[in-house]
Amino acid sequence: MKKILLYSLMLTFGAFATTACDDESLSSTSVITNSVNIETEFDKWLEENYRAPYNINFYYRYEDIETDMTYDLVPAKEIYSRILAKMIRFLWIDPYTEVTDIHFMRENSPRIMQVIGCGAYNSNNTLQLGTAEGGQKITLYVGNWLEDFLKIDYTNRSNEDDGYTVTITDVDMINHYYLHTIHHEFAHILNQKIEYSTDFNTISQNDYVAQWNTLNESEAAEMGFVSPYASSASGEDFVEVFSYYLTWSEAEWQAKLEQAGTSGADRIERKLAIVKSYMADNWNIDMDQLREVLARRYQEIDMLDWSNFNAE
Repeated sequence: MKKILLYSLMLTFGAFATTACDDESLSSTSVITNSVNIETEFDKWLEENYRAPYNINFYYRYEDIETDMTYDLVPAKEIYSRILAKMIRFLWIDPYTEVTDIHFMRENSPRIMQVIGCGAYNSNNTLQLGTAEGGQKITLYVGNWLEDFLKIDYTNRSNEDDGYTVTITDVDMINHYYLHTIHHEFAHILNQKIEYSTDFNTISQNDYVAQWNTLNESEAAEMGFVSPYASSASGEDFVEVFSYYLTWSEAEWQAKLEQAGTSGADRIERKLAIVKSYMADNWNIDMDQLREVLARRYQEIDMLDWSNFNAE
């Protein structure tokens, strides 16, 4: 009965519409309008610091066509996208440019960088922090979690453009959730362009596990992995060694080797040697030099003017 009722309503409306068209002409102006975002100082800064020099489109406004519809996601708040944009430029793009040149990032950086506000939770109760797609796009999740790792003081709470100061209260968590993630995903992009030596796969070939989330940090280390997630596949193992070596301090790296014990530490060190050779032979990048640049920049991060988005 419901289907018949709905169909009847459509027919009735159609008859009315036909009659109405006979009595008056249609307007040439469409009632459907496209929303247009007003260009802000932040947009202009992104043009000057991402798209123009590196052809990277930094998406901070939520665009569902660019998101994974299998997850329930929310937009990142603009204030956190602003902070991440400054941070990523300073601690990811600029260090590579410093040890190579601008052409390296122009040629190898993704064309799209997208920030999502929440995490992408998987069915096995794990959290997706980032993805790299076809060498063309990196998506960073948990953008709104920055709220727990820093303090923002506004000079005028009604308008972010009037200025604010940022104090980072937990650099380790920022490093873990954002900087480690972007180096991890960028290593995937490099591997897609040039494969690493298959010698890497043989070091732990019998120890990769589908249920990597059942391992704790100590168990994974003793097996020769820098993280539980590294035990999921050789490709993830490679990029985890790559990203943790860059974003951990030397003391943190040595602590991981101590946790791994003699056998686990030997495996991790052998993997690191292949990662270093891969970067030197294929990309002409000295991992230790890049690590030193990053370490220095971590010390300089408090010097950033977080609210200044004038074109630079």
